[in-house]
Amino acid sequence: MKGRVKDIAKELGFDLIGFSKCKKVTEEFAEFYFKWIKNNFHGDLKYLERNIEKRFNPKNLLPSGKTIISLGVNYYSEIPQDCIFPRYLTKVDYHIVIKNMLKEFVEILKKEIKDLEYNFFVDSGPILEKYWAKKSGIGFIGKNSLIINPKFGSFIFLCEVIINKEFDEDKEIENLCGNCEKCIESCPTGAITKEGIIDVTKCISYLTIEKKELTEEERKIIKKGNKIFGCEICQEVCPFNKDLKETEKDELKIAEKLKDLKFEELKNVSLLQLKELFKTTAVRGKLIKLNPNFPQI
Repeated sequence: MKGRVKDIAKELGFDLIGFSKCKKVTEEFAEFYFKWIKNNFHGDLKYLERNIEKRFNPKNLLPSGKTIISLGVNYYSEIPQDCIFPRYLTKVDYHIVIKNMLKEFVEILKKEIKDLEYNFFVDSGPILEKYWAKKSGIGFIGKNSLIINPKFGSFIFLCEVIINKEFDEDKEIENLCGNCEKCIESCPTGAITKEGIIDVTKCISYLTIEKKELTEEERKIIKKGNKIFGCEICQEVCPFNKDLKETEKDELKIAEKLKDLKFEELKNVSLLQLKELFKTTAVRGKLIKLNPNFPQI
């Protein structure tokens, strides 16, 4: 049955799938997480302080849960070197695309597995995506804190399905970073404080996507980047992200209209035009930040 589940996932377009036991996180990870929060490395992301019991024990998300199925979808897209938008700004909001794939996945599983109970997540809910992706063998956690797969690099959308059926867990992938510290050395703001630890208050992605109000110092930090609504420097320098294969899903490629748009052009774009430009992307609700006063323009 495990092989059948993997086949179903691949047939639906998932590039990666792995299985792990639905159980509490390790004490070592819990200590790491609490220390990260205590240092305020999560910035204004206060939701990360809530629902700790659910984060640390996924059985609180599905009491009958026995297995976590972690899945990954390649979203790598070729872009010009001077492209000012990151690759996650896919033609269609990836949350919608992946959620639809998951719905189809569980509908088929319900026909294959008797009395199936489940709960699934796409970049939402109090579930530790990278932790479970690592446990399931989808990839290892790089020094930039991202999941890296030897074949697909780090341009992977993650999602999870908790089910009430028991499957053998997959073997974790060993960390292959070795002595490489290109991501740490290349981060223009020093947000990667040390291996695997991110201070999001210095991270350009956090400041341009999540932070609601920016201080003058934060505006200066943002200018060190080369993207609007994100930053991919720590990914672009990663050896595992060289010579990647583009996603086969057209809706998960960055829109052609975004590839060649320049900073200067945005000065003359109205809010109405911006809404039209980004109406199907993951940032359609954050456009108030994209205006002539935005630090990078």
